[in-house]
Amino acid sequence: MTVETLPYPYGEPCISGRIKSCNDDFRVDEVLGFEPSGEGEHWLLQVEKVGLTTPQLVSRLSADFGLHPRLIGFSGLKDKNALSTQWLSLHLPGKPLPEPRRAGDGYRVLRAERHRAKLRRGTHRANRFRVRVRGIDSLPDATLRQLDDVERHGMANYFGAQRFGTRGDNVEQALARLDRPRLKRQQKSLLISALRSELFNRVLALRIGEDCWRAPVDGDVFMLRGSHSIFSAPLDDEIRRRFDELDISATGSLYGAGDNRPGAEARRLEQRVFDAGREICACLERQGARLQLRPLRVAVEDFACRLDESGRLLEVQACLPAGSYLTSLLGHFVTAIDAAQADLR
Repeated sequence: MTVETLPYPYGEPCISGRIKSCNDDFRVDEVLGFEPSGEGEHWLLQVEKVGLTTPQLVSRLSADFGLHPRLIGFSGLKDKNALSTQWLSLHLPGKPLPEPRRAGDGYRVLRAERHRAKLRRGTHRANRFRVRVRGIDSLPDATLRQLDDVERHGMANYFGAQRFGTRGDNVEQALARLDRPRLKRQQKSLLISALRSELFNRVLALRIGEDCWRAPVDGDVFMLRGSHSIFSAPLDDEIRRRFDELDISATGSLYGAGDNRPGAEARRLEQRVFDAGREICACLERQGARLQLRPLRVAVEDFACRLDESGRLLEVQACLPAGSYLTSLLGHFVTAIDAAQADLR
């Protein structure tokens, strides 16, 4: 199953267009969810970048500020073909922020504040998107209904194409390479993530296909919106009400060893996927993967769409929790062709 063939809960999109025709068409701002402490051994930098991956940005900062890359932290990976802002930390205990050795190439520092701790992966709260989809002439009634469904009921929290590599072959690469010695840690982590993401997407697709995505099932483990706290509870009217109001979501397993797995019907649904993907599961077991849980559904905050008929483009804005993909949101109502990747597949 590829990201192009994943089922979505509100029907097939009936419009299509192109994204990332230029960097300014895809804008994303990282929302920390907390303020820098104003003191400590680290400098937090809010950086605007364009035409750089986050690892490339780290390399530039390392060279420009004379700091080893290991002393630079970041929370999220941001697209290369986009105009984005994100936060990074520089470990400079007792030192002022040095002047960069050269003018920033592809980035500029917007803000710098002292902070007590290094930024770790996944510590930011959300990402705010402003995206243009080009080639859209009109919004049919079916599309308007899909937009309304997204706002009222949330989005299916699929992993996006980015998780599976430029050519979409990270799962195949993982099965072929993960058991080899001397694989670099970063590459190993990416390949393990691809395998777990593939199984999660299959579980989510099954739940949508079985029409048990917009309602909880027996044995679901729930995640609380906002805090991401995880808890189990028997199905009752209160749980169903909170689910309908998007206060909580059912979760799916990121495959690995550990407790807090779903039970009853939720586990049986997942086991169907794991039995069919036995080769992937066995590979993850050999790598010592540990169980994590991810919401099957997320609420889309500050969601708005505006059609510019004169420019034949749809302007989309949304705020998504950290770890959720804007491309997966778009898949609910438009077939979006990534202009930056179209020639690489």
